[in-house]
Amino acid sequence: MTGAPASGHRHRCPAGRRAGAGPGSMSTTSAIVAAALLLALLPGSVSAHLSGEDSLRGCFSFGDPTPFGFLLAYFPPLLVQRGIELKEFIRDTAFLSIRRTYGDTRAVDAVFCRSMRMTENNTAMALLLSAIATMDHRVIGVKSRVFRLFFPLSDESVGEFSLRLAHLPSRIYADSPGGVPGDRDKLQHFFGSAFLTFAFESRESADRIGMSVETGEEIFIVGGVNDPRDVRANRQGQRFGLALLADAHRLPSEFLTPLRRARPQDTTRSQPQKDMRKEHP
Repeated sequence: MTGAPASGHRHRCPAGRRAGAGPGSMSTTSAIVAAALLLALLPGSVSAHLSGEDSLRGCFSFGDPTPFGFLLAYFPPLLVQRGIELKEFIRDTAFLSIRRTYGDTRAVDAVFCRSMRMTENNTAMALLLSAIATMDHRVIGVKSRVFRLFFPLSDESVGEFSLRLAHLPSRIYADSPGGVPGDRDKLQHFFGSAFLTFAFESRESADRIGMSVETGEEIFIVGGVNDPRDVRANRQGQRFGLALLADAHRLPSEFLTPLRRARPQDTTRSQPQKDMRKEHP
């Protein structure tokens, strides 16, 4: 697992009004965009990349959100920007250090915690961003008897996508298969199911959607297979989503367990995990 570090972010402040411009020269839409960007860059907003002061341990904290800051996560331009930044976080060499130091399962925790900090602890949007940032397909092919169509799933360049793919945690289970891919494709299933469960506040709705996707994947998706391990990741994501409804500071590693070692009660936390969440960088 090697790769060059991702380039730094360039935050641009909204351009000021030109000299001599009248009060009506800035449209209402431009004013809203400028205000949202200014709020996002105010102190207390989470930087998308690791700074020199951030310790690896700090990657497992949720931070302290600003009042009403979570509402900014619903603003489409900022949501797209946060998604780009979360992918850059995964491509960064610091993320490899997290994997080497704490293991792949805990690295999944770091992805979710980073997403929560980016969205000011907006749990639904954090789950959605985590699912998008861990997708292991750049394009998806839909097949029929007469044609095949391919749709892009990422705006990354080939090089950026390949680097992020190489950095994705793959040994997330004790029974993860050997080889480079491992179980990295299970992350999108886990976070996607968690998002649906959290959004609908129903495990049944998420399970129906997940099973429909698994059934249709083998029939309609180029290279798709009906994998029981995908179903396991879906079900564990559902339990994670339900648990987040009661406590937004739960961690993926509590639920990414082999079936034979699954915990009987997902609502019970161990003390070491609870203490870890209280630590801030």
